[in-house]
Amino acid sequence: MAATMNIRQYIPDHAVTTIPILALLFTAHYFLTRDDSVDAGADRIGAEPAYYEHWRGRFGEDGFDIDARLERLDLDDAERDRLIRELLRQKRYQQARTHLLEVAAAAVLQQNQRRLGDTLLLLGEVAIDQQELSAGEIYLQEALYLAMDNDNLMGTARAYQLLGRLNIRARELARHAAYSHDDLWQARNAIARGLYHGVEDNLRRVIEENLSIRRYGAAADAWEALASLHDRLHDNYQVQLARLEAARLYASIGQMSQVHRLLDGIDTRVINGIDLARARDEIAALFDEHQQDLVKTSQARDYQMLYHHYLRQGQVERAWQFRIKASETLANTSERAIFRRHADVVAVLYNSNFAMDRARKYLDQAGGLYGDGGADDMRDETRAMEALIY
Repeated sequence: MAATMNIRQYIPDHAVTTIPILALLFTAHYFLTRDDSVDAGADRIGAEPAYYEHWRGRFGEDGFDIDARLERLDLDDAERDRLIRELLRQKRYQQARTHLLEVAAAAVLQQNQRRLGDTLLLLGEVAIDQQELSAGEIYLQEALYLAMDNDNLMGTARAYQLLGRLNIRARELARHAAYSHDDLWQARNAIARGLYHGVEDNLRRVIEENLSIRRYGAAADAWEALASLHDRLHDNYQVQLARLEAARLYASIGQMSQVHRLLDGIDTRVINGIDLARARDEIAALFDEHQQDLVKTSQARDYQMLYHHYLRQGQVERAWQFRIKASETLANTSERAIFRRHADVVAVLYNSNFAMDRARKYLDQAGGLYGDGGADDMRDETRAMEALIY
């Protein structure tokens, strides 16, 4: 690598001057970007071919090579290594994140820049798989600035590549939300016109799709549309069951006005008192869980503020203790706590156009750096990722 190479030429202005617009779309997470740069001084990472192999993967598919990522971290605690691998395989991402932050905190105190950078990159990948994109952006931006501080060419390229992947994922989620919204509108239109063939299957697919992308309110809307369909078909029992399913989803995200409206309309001639009482208890438990989640996320935000406070004071160890405490608190919330509110689908789809632009810019930067570093395979992989942008 030429000593005179200027990495700054590969840095887009928006990555330096502002947090990208994407973070505004997913504001349920409170891990804000750190204010201070990480202390330099550890040995820089080499550019051996094996280094690239740890990062290779098929980015058109969900997930990543867990074993390769943990081997890259080269943890000296075998039990922690085993636990993190198991949590990631079980997709218990919130718990895995806490352990990874503990690894990162230890790396900060040991001034192990290599392990810290790789841990932040892995945290970013985990957040992408969890669809927690605002948190993923933060971890990857931290990894990016750390790599640049250490003139780590390949680490910088990898951070850009993952930021590209994150924005591709944001666009993909927006498309799924738009498709599901369109399918729901078409189903409602068909019901209104008396065209019932295939509508139930379509609505159940819409429900599953919205649940998979964590749009619980949209899934509840689809259950209500399904209730409307069964009402047209004079299947009153299925009408009541669909309304109860919608009520459960609304309760889980705290929309109790919708819950009361649906419960008030339940036909007690069809749903007996015992079953209705059991359903009410389930709904009350879901709402109670939602309220507890609100308290825990508020506590996590307070811990995160303390993290920033002590970081500014130069008390790095204590600061990271609070960052880990914030993660532990969030790990005890339901997954719905992260996704309880979504922007309107039209706004999400519109803003995803900017995600496409960012993805192209990040991948261009990554490809250029990989090329400069002689990592032709990684450069080709990055180029292939561009086909996923649409």
